[in-house]
Amino acid sequence: MMTETMAEEPPRKLYIQDVTLRDGMHPMRHQFRLADVVAIAKALDRAHVDEAGLARQSIEWARENGMDVGGFLMMSHLSQPADLAEQAKLMESYGAHCVYVTDSAGAMTMDDVAAQLQAYDRLLKPQTERGFHAHHNLSLGVANSVVAVQNGATRIDASLSGLGAGAGNTALEAFVAVAKRYGWQLGCDLFALMDAADELVWPLLKRPPRVDRETLTLGYAGIGSSFLGRAQTVAQQFGVDVRDLLIELGRRKLVAGQEDLIAEIAMELVKANSPNVTDAGN
Repeated sequence: MMTETMAEEPPRKLYIQDVTLRDGMHPMRHQFRLADVVAIAKALDRAHVDEAGLARQSIEWARENGMDVGGFLMMSHLSQPADLAEQAKLMESYGAHCVYVTDSAGAMTMDDVAAQLQAYDRLLKPQTERGFHAHHNLSLGVANSVVAVQNGATRIDASLSGLGAGAGNTALEAFVAVAKRYGWQLGCDLFALMDAADELVWPLLKRPPRVDRETLTLGYAGIGSSFLGRAQTVAQQFGVDVRDLLIELGRRKLVAGQEDLIAEIAMELVKANSPNVTDAGN
């Protein structure tokens, strides 16, 4: 039955944007060697992979200088669909060719993805492209990317082996395999991507991206994947369960730039569990 349903899906032409060397810097601790970068970039080339208010100046400058301009609305899960669409409309008005729904925390369900992109349809011009960037913290990276396409997204971010912060991003080779099952037009060589993932990326990884109790908590709590490393360090320092810390960060809706608050929040958790504690050194 699945095969029959897929066969009825009309062909779609997608722009796959690889983020292996961008988001992949997080789990690699920014220690890619030059030779690794060159090898991965060449492999991707052989596989035929295509290349809000605060953003106004950058978007307008890029558009005026003939660039392909995409706007990223980070931590999209924190906004109601109508509110996110209003921000997307602003980016469109500044000149963005494409505006992304960006699931920085890997916290969105498939229904969330559909709702956000459907809200875009109600406000954005048809010629403004929709993009989607997923993280795999709830094991929904590929599934959410598929739903994004089914709801109008034509640009999908993905990385070889799912390399990225937290449990990683949408795995490029896995998404391409699923997309080809749907008959979507990608311009990608699936086997070449598989080879690049297995032969070039996996051997570099000391800790491959995966869904474990900590990265799963990121998605459950709705906290950005880039917070994990700092939260792990602070949790160990203060002797708290990193999951409790991540849940509290999510409850407070912390976003990038607020990492300095992690230690303060950890200390509050310690005090809440041990009322007599008054100093981090005690």
